[in-house]
Amino acid sequence: MKKFLAATSVLALAIGLTSAQANAQNLPPPVSGLLIKDLASTPIMPGYTNYTASFMATTAASTVTFVFRHDPGFFGFDDASVTGVGCGANCLINGGFEMGPPTGPGGGSPGWTYFQQVGVTHLGFQAASGANGLASHSGAQYWDDGATSGYDGIDQTFATIPSETYNVSFFLAEINTNNVTPPGNLYQPICTNGSSGTLCDGIDVVVYAGNGLPPTSAPEPASLALLGTGLACLGLIRRRKRG
Repeated sequence: MKKFLAATSVLALAIGLTSAQANAQNLPPPVSGLLIKDLASTPIMPGYTNYTASFMATTAASTVTFVFRHDPGFFGFDDASVTGVGCGANCLINGGFEMGPPTGPGGGSPGWTYFQQVGVTHLGFQAASGANGLASHSGAQYWDDGATSGYDGIDQTFATIPSETYNVSFFLAEINTNNVTPPGNLYQPICTNGSSGTLCDGIDVVVYAGNGLPPTSAPEPASLALLGTGLACLGLIRRRKRG
């Protein structure tokens, strides 16, 4: 009986830790394929700045994913492109976010697949220039994103040629509406100031190439690891009991 209670306690602890992590809402970036760009530890630049990265395709179709977090403010993301063999001017559809009208928070954008971590607020949307105090880099619209307490993101899948190199480019601006800045005014993936919500100081953009983002309901990798640990301990106790 004691062994059974110990086993259930271990499992309950694992599930409790999983729930605590979700409730804390200070989520790390979701993992989605090959990391090709992470702004963490680089200076925060308020005005539009061009960032680039590259990857080598390994299959006949590749997915490029952009994930965002800006606890105290908002990002302006515009003129995204992927260039390489077989792509023409741009592998991406609607890289300038000019297709269709503006959308509401979490409403996505034509040509893009939208994703959000569970419980995240201030979701991204296709915005008219001037929304949240940010202008577009070019044209009349851009992607506005203020994901708070975790990340949301957009991705696209397009045809590629294995072993060919593809170049990713995008323009990024930001506005810090709550005047909360991370240490050294550097991008960082999670909140470190002990506050919550829009008073937190997590600000980051991460770019992946490869697989698309997991479904919204998918547990975070750390949560899965904790649950796996609990199940493994339960199995060990059962084996000892049979021995």
